[in-house]
Amino acid sequence: MRKNLYGAFTLVEMLIVMGILIILMAVGITAGRFAINRANDVAHQNAADQIYTALQAYYTDNRQFPVIGGTTNGVANGTSLGAMIETGALSQYLDNGAFNGGTTTTFYYGIDTETSQVVLICVAKGGQADAKHLGVYCTGNGFGSADISTLIDSKDVVYDGAAGSAYMLITGQGGFLRSDWDGKDWAIQGA
Repeated sequence: MRKNLYGAFTLVEMLIVMGILIILMAVGITAGRFAINRANDVAHQNAADQIYTALQAYYTDNRQFPVIGGTTNGVANGTSLGAMIETGALSQYLDNGAFNGGTTTTFYYGIDTETSQVVLICVAKGGQADAKHLGVYCTGNGFGSADISTLIDSKDVVYDGAAGSAYMLITGQGGFLRSDWDGKDWAIQGA
């Protein structure tokens, strides 16, 4: 009687191994996407916080936050948040070359135009105008302020799609000016 010297995997064993590999790949891809999205969120939040820090430095020197399209001490503030950072009022407080706004997204600048004492900086976490519906992150001193928005009372504004929600108020430009960041600079300017 002759014995088979070469062992081989059966079809069932191969299918089991392939099934395990597919499950491991799916878990790895999901974890990788989560890590990338979380890194983008952190980059966007840091950028908004960095802009607010520059605004605070500006406020210390001028006793008011910059009004878009206006002038302060004879210096033009700029026609958008991007213009304020690149060449306008915030250019001396925020090095545009070192500024990293994260991946493509939209920033919102809201200010009380009567006193220029209350400000909010918000960033869409889901890309340009929050196309992925991930919500908005805000920072500033204007939370719950009737001067800008009584609906924004926390840093994280969740997308719920309901009319009148804080998210819809931001994206609807209710008191907020929109500036688009293309991932490298402020070349895309929002109206």
